[in-house]
Amino acid sequence: MWSAVGAGLLAASGVAWACADSSCSPSWKLGSTDLDCASNAILSPGNDSRVNLLFLLRGKAGLGVNPASYPALEYQSSGYGRNFVDWQLLNEGLFPRPPRAEDDYGPDFAGSRCVSLNTGTPAFLAALNANAALSASERAGLTEARQRLEQTCRGSDEADKTVWPAGLTSPVAKAFLTYLQASEAFYDERWDAARQGYATLAQAPDPWLRETGVYMLARVALNAAQAKAFDEYGWYEGLKTIDQAAVKQAHADLAAYLKAWPNGRYAASAIGLQRRALWLAGDTGALAAEYARLLGAVPAGSEQAARLVEEIDNKLLFAGDRPAAASGPLLLAALDLVQMRETHTYDDEGEAQVGKPALTEAALAAQAPAFAGEPELYGFVQASHAFYVQKDYRKVLALIPDDARRSEYSPVAFSRQVLRGMALAALGDRNEGGFWRELLGGAKALWQRPTVELGLALHMERRGQVAQVFAKDSPVQDTTIRKILLTHSAGPAVLRGVAQDGARPQAERDAALFTLLYKQLTRGDYAGFIGNRALVPAGANTDAALWNFTEQETIPVGLFATGRWSDGYPCQSITVTAQKLAQNPQDTAARLCLGDFLRLNGFDGWNELDDSPDKDELGGHARDFAGQPLTRESIYAGIIANRAAPANDRAYALYRMVYCYAPSGYNGCGGKDVEVDQRKAWFNQLKREYPASPWARKLRFYW
Repeated sequence: MWSAVGAGLLAASGVAWACADSSCSPSWKLGSTDLDCASNAILSPGNDSRVNLLFLLRGKAGLGVNPASYPALEYQSSGYGRNFVDWQLLNEGLFPRPPRAEDDYGPDFAGSRCVSLNTGTPAFLAALNANAALSASERAGLTEARQRLEQTCRGSDEADKTVWPAGLTSPVAKAFLTYLQASEAFYDERWDAARQGYATLAQAPDPWLRETGVYMLARVALNAAQAKAFDEYGWYEGLKTIDQAAVKQAHADLAAYLKAWPNGRYAASAIGLQRRALWLAGDTGALAAEYARLLGAVPAGSEQAARLVEEIDNKLLFAGDRPAAASGPLLLAALDLVQMRETHTYDDEGEAQVGKPALTEAALAAQAPAFAGEPELYGFVQASHAFYVQKDYRKVLALIPDDARRSEYSPVAFSRQVLRGMALAALGDRNEGGFWRELLGGAKALWQRPTVELGLALHMERRGQVAQVFAKDSPVQDTTIRKILLTHSAGPAVLRGVAQDGARPQAERDAALFTLLYKQLTRGDYAGFIGNRALVPAGANTDAALWNFTEQETIPVGLFATGRWSDGYPCQSITVTAQKLAQNPQDTAARLCLGDFLRLNGFDGWNELDDSPDKDELGGHARDFAGQPLTRESIYAGIIANRAAPANDRAYALYRMVYCYAPSGYNGCGGKDVEVDQRKAWFNQLKREYPASPWARKLRFYW
């Protein structure tokens, strides 16, 4: 029914630290003490702890992380580039499967005890057909009666209408009926009735019934033990809710089954359920020892290994008694990285409070015997603590010698060298750039080279060398890294050069041209815009439905050629508007037309082109494009304040300023929000000063 690994996953735990939101963008930097929505290709406290543990397990076996090709990025992972990976993406890369149909929601009753109902049906039918003592009518009646179990699992009233078969005369038929009745009680949470029924099968005339009955006694005990342990959303409520007497009974039932059938049908599942019993008992020491044993026995390259990692993460790494969870160097290293995370709590007013990581230097030093025989791994854990917790970057360099010229790297060896590079960066070491360049040669596993390129790109941006990232001989070739720098850091010369570089991917060239034209329009370089507008190719994409600029493969650069110009106020093309502004930047009509171009083509929502990442992230340091972004709010405010502006222009500016707040009441035109009294004043000013204008007649509300 269940594998030895999967059997432990009977219900969800309340732990929420392993992985992150499935639809957010990661922080574009190397390593973190905060859990991010995606993981680096290095071992890190901010990684999903499952990713860390699987990296460790595969590295121990000499496998590394080497899928045949990068898995496809879906909606929720489109912002990862080739630099980040989440648990789902990693599994898709390591264990590719044919795409699942849209209406395939996985096995029936997944996550509940009923999941074994349909998978157990073939064994039940095989047992019926194998028993010669059953008559044909008895087989038919028992086969039909099993449908009642599915109706019970579905909560259907039809189960009450399905009568148990009559006319069962043979002892074996009656025993099969007892099994079905006990199973219905089991799926219906009537534990005493289920246990009583299964217990009577110990002397059943059919061997399948005898073995299955003894096995199911253990499942009854485990389910009874945890009957009050999960809330309505499946969150684990803790040991206080566990019936420990039932856990003790489950231990005894599992031992009895394995003694009688050490190689039986359910032996693997029973072994897995023993881990479940240890977890319910809160015996993290014994559970950790068993997991350490399994990590040494499971084929590291198998999907079974990934399922074991999931179980360990769910049942052990976040257990309350964390010191007892330290059993074996792999588990201990994974736990240590989790304990290097900054702690986050909330005060009575809901404000986040950041605390120190749980792992102390003294506690780490005391672990030395547990890492005997694993000096490279222990040195990495020590260096990680020095970097993330102690902020002692010279200690990192002492613990991790320069080894940047290997031909390839295991996950631990690669993580060690990247951590050394991060320490060099933190110290501002003059050799940092050369180190990253040397490390590129051995970064051959998937996600490794883009990780090193990220380190090098961060270095070059901090040193004011953004242009060198885009030089012909630049080793930074990752398109997502380059697009981030183009969006946030590059100046006009770099953007124009990339836009005209036919050797680069079209998405990168379009991103450069789009950014160049947008920033020239919104930073007042109208003559530059006119000169570069000719670079827009004929037939370029005009789909304005961008939600995250750097993640898109198709950039709507065609908006600058054939986008919308007007929906009432008389405007010509954006090229003509830019020509007028180049001659007179204060031309009120042209400024209003620029505002309409930005509004009608959805630029109000493209804050990514104007916002800055944090200083420690890629794109958060250099600002090679001069000027501040122009907002529609500032256009309208300037014209409203200009009493010399033409009446129609001033009326339209008032109209548009009020509409900046429609319908949400929040400013959608950039700039700061104003109170509703100010919006009312604009509304009244328009009605009072320009009552005959079409804009006063059209505006009926303020928001």
